[in-house]
Amino acid sequence: MNSLQLRATRKLVRLLCAVSDRLEGSIQPEHTAAEPRPADGLRSAAAYEVAQRIGADWKQSPYYDMAEDFMDVCWSEIVWPMVSDCDFSVVVDLAAGHGRNSEKLRRLAGRIHVVDIVAENVEFCRRRFAGDARFEFHLSDGMTFPRVPDASVSLVYCFDAMVHFDSDTVRSYLREIRRVLPPGGRAFCHHSNYTGNPTGDFRQSPHWRNFMSRELFAHLGHKEGLSVLRAKVVDWGADAAPSLDCLTVLERARG
Repeated sequence: MNSLQLRATRKLVRLLCAVSDRLEGSIQPEHTAAEPRPADGLRSAAAYEVAQRIGADWKQSPYYDMAEDFMDVCWSEIVWPMVSDCDFSVVVDLAAGHGRNSEKLRRLAGRIHVVDIVAENVEFCRRRFAGDARFEFHLSDGMTFPRVPDASVSLVYCFDAMVHFDSDTVRSYLREIRRVLPPGGRAFCHHSNYTGNPTGDFRQSPHWRNFMSRELFAHLGHKEGLSVLRAKVVDWGADAAPSLDCLTVLERARG
């Protein structure tokens, strides 16, 4: 990690600490998504409830405005090296928040599906990108994005959100990712690599990281028909737990 990356990541860690402190004790009530909820062994009522509860943490969060200032360096130093060879024809921005990732993706994408579990975030993005016909906006149920058609997406993108997802939510979205990707389509996922609190409340873990690892993510992806093209463990520096996160690029098998 060069000096620019180190300074940027240390600033991000301080930002995460500040936002975690502000969020503590201010959990918002959950909302109900308008979409019907597919049910199966993985997508149980309890799993949906967990996803909704975690999503509610980010309703009207101060994090979005604070993180916007760091998006340029995150994109150039962390994200772009992982996704530069991906096809941006049709992109899903999963857990889009206030659209700071979509703002970068719009420079490359022919079409963008903005997906978020928080209704206020979807409406914020609708206003932010008003007039750009390439955008579609979807309120997620927390485990699927059913309005995105099968085999219609070249890249599913999720940065700075999946780190908080429960492992059942992660696997559910991996199943959705395989559904919406054609053979050869890819997904870029920024997920937790923290395994220090396997049975406790993830809000007691460093920077609210949920239980996940590089290896477990690859295992779940394989079970859902996705293979790892590349993965990189991210060490945010001395201010955070070592090897806290991982960036993984997945591909749906060709043929």
